[in-house]
Order: sequence, then C-alpha cells, then structure tokens
Amino acid sequence: MKTHRPKFRASGFTLTELMIVIVIVAVLASLAFMVSSRVRERATSVTCTNNLRQIGLGLASFQADFKRYPGRNDGKAWDRAILPYLGYDGEDELRGNGAFSKSQWPQLENPAAYFACPSDRKERSADKYPRSYAIVPWTTNWSNGTAFRGWKDRPFNVGVPVSIVRKPAKAATVVEWHSGTERIENAVGSGGHAYHDRGGPDGPDDDVHRRNQIVLFADGHTEVLPFMSNSEFVEKYWPGSLGSAR
Repeated sequence: MKTHRPKFRASGFTLTELMIVIVIVAVLASLAFMVSSRVRERATSVTCTNNLRQIGLGLASFQADFKRYPGRNDGKAWDRAILPYLGYDGEDELRGNGAFSKSQWPQLENPAAYFACPSDRKERSADKYPRSYAIVPWTTNWSNGTAFRGWKDRPFNVGVPVSIVRKPAKAATVVEWHSGTERIENAVGSGGHAYHDRGGPDGPDDDVHRRNQIVLFADGHTEVLPFMSNSEFVEKYWPGSLGSAR
C-alpha cells in the first residue's frame, strides 16, 4: 500500500516573485528620488528668494542714503556698494571693479553668501566668492556711448532714483545670472557680468529652477518668472526704454 506524502514547497522566493519585488523596490526608489529632488529644489529656491530679498533691503538702504541706485560711474561694482548694508563693517575701501579674493577678504564670507544661489552650478575660481545675480541696466541708466538702457533725458551711467519709476512692483531690479557663456566669472565685487537684461538662460547650466528664474523687483518683492526672450522681459518688466544714445 502506497503512502502519499504531502509535498512541501521549498522556502524562499520564486524567480517571478523576486522579479516583482525588484520592480517594486525600483519604483519606490524612483519615487523617493523624485520627492527628495523636489524638496531639495524647493529648499534652494527658498534660499535664493531670501538672498534676493536681502539684496533688495541693501538696495533700499542705499536708496535711503543716496536717493538713487548704485551707478556705473561710482567707481565700484553695484554689489560692492551695498555690502555695508549686508553686514560688512570693515574699514577697508570697497571701491573697485575686480572680484574679491577670499584669501585677501575673509571678512566678506558672510555678506558675500547673499550673492550666491545654492542651485548655481557654474564653476568659479576657488579663491572667488560666487555671484549668481546681476542688476538690471535701467537702474544706472546704462549706456556704452551708442545705445542706452533707461531714460535718454537723464545722465547716463548714473544711479537712478526709484522715485521716477512709475510702477515699482513691475520694475525688475535684480535677475539671476550664473556667468552666462562668457569667459569672465560672475564673482562678488566684479564689474564683469554686473548688468543684464536677462529673460532666459544663456546655457543649460543656467536652468536651475525648472525653466524659471527668481527676480527681485523695485518695491522689494520677488517673483518666480518663466523663461522668456530678453525682448519680452524688457517689454514687460522694465521702466524707461531702449534706444540710441546719439
């Protein structure tokens, strides 16, 4: 008489079950990466926004003291002009248009941090403080002798008083610029890359906020704007005008 012994299934996963588990783990890992990436981008956007607001306070304080924005003819880059309002209390002269050296200006470490967007991926010299922003040229009534950006009936390259801006909440003042495609570094204290009428990125490395940029306006508020052409940006968010200086 035959005895039927029960068949027991071997312990462990079958190949099919193992593949299902691997797929589930991969999907969960992908979702976790997407969530962490968005959280990280949100955090860097908040820091970038706070930087611009601090810069806005510095510009407002400069306006209160001098009744105008920093000017191209002042003998110092615009960020140099507002460093005393961002925490720099040293006695060293800030005039000039060259990038600050970290080794020679260690006292600028904290105030210089306001000029660096944490999403800025452009490489800089190790001894330079990165600057991720540029001031919009109308603030100094910019001109190169041929063209102008601002008001033809006002002195060129002299800081503009915010009182002549009819709609400060629509007047873009500081934009993001992470060095563009030129060889000059955008670094704190430098006259290079100091001005830009920027509506969109110069290259793929400038797209750090998912095809958006954070902009400071003349009334002190910030906005996240989608990329657009420079001409569209000027039309929508500039006071004054563009034209021939002659």
